[in-house]
Amino acid sequence: MPRTATLPALAVATALALALPGPALAAPTADPAGFSATGFTAALGNGIAITEAHAAYPSGPVRAEVSSARFASLGTVAGIHARAGERSTGGTAAEAGVAATELDLAAAVLSTGVVTARCASEDESDPTARVRVHDVLLTVDGSTRLGFSANPAPGTTVQLPGGLGQVVLNEQLPGPDGSLTVNALRLSLTEAAGDLAGDVVIGSVTCPSLVPAEEPPAEEDPVEEDPAEEPAEEEDGTAAEEGVLISVAEDAGAGHGVKDVVFEVVDERGALIDACTTDASGRCGVAFAPQEHRTYYACVATTPAGYGMPAPDEVCDGPYRIAPGDEITIHEPFPLLPAPSDQ
Repeated sequence: MPRTATLPALAVATALALALPGPALAAPTADPAGFSATGFTAALGNGIAITEAHAAYPSGPVRAEVSSARFASLGTVAGIHARAGERSTGGTAAEAGVAATELDLAAAVLSTGVVTARCASEDESDPTARVRVHDVLLTVDGSTRLGFSANPAPGTTVQLPGGLGQVVLNEQLPGPDGSLTVNALRLSLTEAAGDLAGDVVIGSVTCPSLVPAEEPPAEEDPVEEDPAEEPAEEEDGTAAEEGVLISVAEDAGAGHGVKDVVFEVVDERGALIDACTTDASGRCGVAFAPQEHRTYYACVATTPAGYGMPAPDEVCDGPYRIAPGDEITIHEPFPLLPAPSDQ
């Protein structure tokens, strides 16, 4: 993918961009237009505009890789990659990110390990997403050091001191058409940061919803209603307003349910909705009044003795759209492994 930048002496060490057409891919039931992935972008002051590793499906290229890129005085980003296409297990996915980052943006120095964003859509389903964020360290004004959780909740936002900007981790941006854009890490610097004000985004993916559009109901001749007929109400006189998101945990080896796992339900901003604890079957549900334009995630909060927490990129599952009256069970149980020995 072409890159434009006004940086002097821009040098790329071993850049590779491959389009892998392969065999013809069977199209999902719904048109999968809009799967895309971008490994690294920067739009900073002084006209700096950088895009590294972009993939798209079905238009292609479906894979792009840059082993290492040095951006003059800014620093180096390694292992930049982007992929989009059908999964062997079903559905279509997009993934993008980097293996390591070392950037000096004057007011802030950013270093990371592996950072990736991934989204997937299956037939007749809304997209789901997961993010990996490892070893992220931001040094502000040469003194303040900010570390971040490897498993940030969706929409985790940290304001930088001195009004310099903010960092957003696991940014979830639902579209009006049901699509979902996920940014693993976005660093936004304000004009207070000087000449390099702007945005740096690591790992950005977009997946469309594959839920078939509802056909408008056929027009019928108007029928006069009997004024004596009233809509049915619940026994207490109020309409049902709550939806339920059911979480499931199982022993990864034995396959049976795991008791006393605490699940939290959060929305795309990372706000806690409520929590529940699994019974002997490994199931529990959180009932709440869902909001029309919000999406929700089920996250493992704690595990009982004898079991470890899932890997950082496996702790949360979602997003789920829930309507009042819905009872939705997560797509797959969380497989829990025995806790490591203390020896």
